[in-house]
Amino acid sequence: MYKVAIITLSDRASRGVYEDKSGEYLSEVFEKAGYELVIRKIIPDDEGLLASLLEEVVNSVDLIVTTGGTGLSTRDMTVKVVERLMDYEVRGMSIALHQCSLEKSKGAMFSRALCAVIKQTLIITMPGSLKAVTELSEVFVPHLTHGLAHLNDEEVH
Repeated sequence: MYKVAIITLSDRASRGVYEDKSGEYLSEVFEKAGYELVIRKIIPDDEGLLASLLEEVVNSVDLIVTTGGTGLSTRDMTVKVVERLMDYEVRGMSIALHQCSLEKSKGAMFSRALCAVIKQTLIITMPGSLKAVTELSEVFVPHLTHGLAHLNDEEVH
């Protein structure tokens, strides 16, 4: 069973101004898919806080999924932090998610979503929109165990 951390980045959700629907949805999706949800956090859009949290959890999970902070706003810094910490990008996965998004909405061309590896942990950065998270999770969740097995040098069937 793979271990997952779900991190929502949102100033408003972290203050309780609105419900974190995308993080809740992801929690349900991964639990139904057989993953162990180890960490579920809602934090404000803060570079230092995100960097510290990623460094703290990266050795205890196989997968980190973030939601929020992938746009063009000055507060959208999720991708910048991941780029600073990552060992390498999983470009095919990033491309697949962008392609899926563009098929649904031309506004997706402004997303900076990224899939990467930090140490032995896959990280997927997703938009904060429940609609986007729903559509994108349908693309990658069914195939994720294959990639995680490769990442962990496990035999792939």
